[in-house]
Amino acid sequence: MAELNLLVRLKVPDTIAASAEMALTDLLAHAELLKLEREELWRFSGSFDPDELLQKLLDRTSCFVKPSKHAHRLVATLDGIEPYHKREGKGELVLVTKLDDFAGRDALAYCRNTLGLSGVTAVEYGTLWTLWLAADAPTDAVEKMVDCSARRNGLLANPHAETFRIL
Repeated sequence: MAELNLLVRLKVPDTIAASAEMALTDLLAHAELLKLEREELWRFSGSFDPDELLQKLLDRTSCFVKPSKHAHRLVATLDGIEPYHKREGKGELVLVTKLDDFAGRDALAYCRNTLGLSGVTAVEYGTLWTLWLAADAPTDAVEKMVDCSARRNGLLANPHAETFRIL
């Protein structure tokens, strides 16, 4: 079983990440947050050569990566993943996925039916947030910023529709 983890980010300033960062720091008083960044994660699983699949996805479609506005990178596994660039502070990564992954199901149907990639058996979609924290931030600060259940001052994962995992 092969796996391809495609991370996609905007080349231009990300207004969604900027708005979330402003809400977390200014409105929810998370002073330990220095910067917030966002990438989309597309995880492809099945019987395929990852290099060939990536080439087909980049050559035949702009569904996942639009060259004029996106940059992309591949990671072998999500365990031990590093932020895409270094900043001041410590970078903590959080993967947020939908409980009902409609984007992943649609992408799977697109790959199989439109692109003819029958070796792709599953596609998952998620958002990878990188929270850059002050060096002296408490260890539970990330969970407090992400989780908005139980009257917490979190923002990045809606417990009614999403789940999150700190990587």
